[in-house]
Amino acid sequence: MSIKRVSIQSAYTVEGALRENKRDRGVVICHPHPLYGGSMNNNVVDAIEQGFFARGFTTLRFNFRGVGLSGGYYDEGNGEVDDLVASLEFLKSHLDENAVIVLAGYSFGAWICSRAAQGIGNISAMFLVAYPFAFYETTELKRFNKKIFFVGGEHDDISPLDALLKFYREFPVVEKYLKIIPTDHFYWGKDQEITEFIKENI
Repeated sequence: MSIKRVSIQSAYTVEGALRENKRDRGVVICHPHPLYGGSMNNNVVDAIEQGFFARGFTTLRFNFRGVGLSGGYYDEGNGEVDDLVASLEFLKSHLDENAVIVLAGYSFGAWICSRAAQGIGNISAMFLVAYPFAFYETTELKRFNKKIFFVGGEHDDISPLDALLKFYREFPVVEKYLKIIPTDHFYWGKDQEITEFIKENI
């Protein structure tokens, strides 16, 4: 199905891209750091979207405030959580009432997912690529108690492999999945492995 450009009301008008599929499942995808070129057109965001759409999910990617056509300015993660919550509410208006909902994010976007998830009661799972262990704490992430997926790179200095493996081993969630890819933080040439991981495990 075609991708629709949409406007979402947060504190500012947020630019999004909606791709409708089955109404019983949906995913919101968060991009990497706004101050370092992150946007919803990122290669990893695209790989995540392709994987979930192949599994029947209605997908919504969006630009955080201050990125692309989204209004406002970078807010150190606080306003960006609000943008995610507003985007999730927008997605839910295109889904059935009891739909399966996944939060997905890459790098900074993964951190934003972990912060937002605690205030959202009907999240079924999180899908996190390159969680930035080297720069952000994991307090909110540790509180998540539902299905969770981690993807990490062997040579990632922003999401160091040893930090990811330690967190994964100690994380008490029963239903957890891990994919390690031989790449650095940017996944160039390896992003299709993310898509395949989703298609095989979601």
